[in-house]
Amino acid sequence: MIKKSGACAREKAYIKYKEMIKMAQLWLSGIISYLVGSFFVLKDHPMGFIIDFTKGYLGMKLAGIYMDSGLSYLLASSGLLFGHAKPLFYRFEGDTSEALALGIITFMSPYFGLILLLLLLILKFLFNDYDSAVFASSVLIPLLSFKFFKSDSFIIISLLMFGILAVQFWPPALEKRIKPVILTRVAFASLLVFIILLFFFNKYVYKGFGAQRDIIRRGPEHFKYVAITFDDGPDPVYTDEILDILEEKNVHATFFLIGKNVEQYPDIARRIVNEGHSIGNHTYSHRSLIPLSAAATREEIKKAEEAIRKATGVRTTLFRPPRGVYSSYARRFLKDERYTIVLWDVSAMDWAELPPESIVSNVVNHVKPGSIILFHDSGDLVGFKGGDRTNTVRALPVVIDELKARGYEFVTVDHMIFLAELMKTEQNVENHNDN
Repeated sequence: MIKKSGACAREKAYIKYKEMIKMAQLWLSGIISYLVGSFFVLKDHPMGFIIDFTKGYLGMKLAGIYMDSGLSYLLASSGLLFGHAKPLFYRFEGDTSEALALGIITFMSPYFGLILLLLLLILKFLFNDYDSAVFASSVLIPLLSFKFFKSDSFIIISLLMFGILAVQFWPPALEKRIKPVILTRVAFASLLVFIILLFFFNKYVYKGFGAQRDIIRRGPEHFKYVAITFDDGPDPVYTDEILDILEEKNVHATFFLIGKNVEQYPDIARRIVNEGHSIGNHTYSHRSLIPLSAAATREEIKKAEEAIRKATGVRTTLFRPPRGVYSSYARRFLKDERYTIVLWDVSAMDWAELPPESIVSNVVNHVKPGSIILFHDSGDLVGFKGGDRTNTVRALPVVIDELKARGYEFVTVDHMIFLAELMKTEQNVENHNDN
């Protein structure tokens, strides 16, 4: 028994060590990108534009080789841009980030990059002033990004590039009203807050804030059962692929559906129910319940409930709040409406578009009897639509096969709640008999 406990402790320590190394490597890629951005800053040099463009394109390419995920690209582009704008080893006066930004955009979308380059040349001819042409073309970056990109991370990168270029090429006439340094500080602070919140939600919300009797984070540990859950669907591509895998593996799961997506893809919602899976309410439009008003909270829950009922004929009783965040009012309202709040104790972290092997590792190295596992069949870093769930689809059959090999069986959240209530009943009977 002592040997087994020691081996278990060593295994947990090794898993923790691997997680720390993985996180350190991710941040290291951002630091390396900053250093790359700091070097070869050539002002008024004939080859400067080409070198900066190449630096932006290859910097993103290298980040993708390490980890092809939206978070990796976000850190890499931030490092490149800030390193180029604020070099580590020297200072210079001048505006030189436009070629670097063009290289980053061309990596994300060659068509987008070509359009921006042509636009820059046209505006330079019309204005006969290079700085004004860069500023005017940069204004279109956030607008065009919503046309070309479905990924939240690429849209955030585009907004970041717009902020830096707008500050660097800020027209003198506007500088009298708004100092560009203010915009720089606001943009940097906003990015920093976003990254901190992103890791906060992963570290604390995904892991949980402790025991809460009216909220389900996991099932009983007495049975080697686990529940696989999917958030943010239905999706026209990935949900069907996931359902095909579950059918092939003879596994039932629980899908927490977005009301708007159900309205758009009712056939997929019906397929989920018809194939024996459970469904839950994940709000109508994935708005965070903090700091929604009471009226808006009720609307998000009830509109989703009605959309799901209309499409599937099922009145949901399971609810998962977006990002795992809920208000005290939402908690009371859900209890009055006979909902059970369902969270999780194991996250695949597929929202970061990690490689399949990382998704598999995040699940199989942390799962325990009674675990509720969080996957996503849609959604992105911020929004409830979009995102690339290809790696989730690739990882899922491996996760199922590995857990089956370890002796786990799969149940829906409904079944897990039933088992939990059954264990409570048996325990109460035993306590009564003992008395």
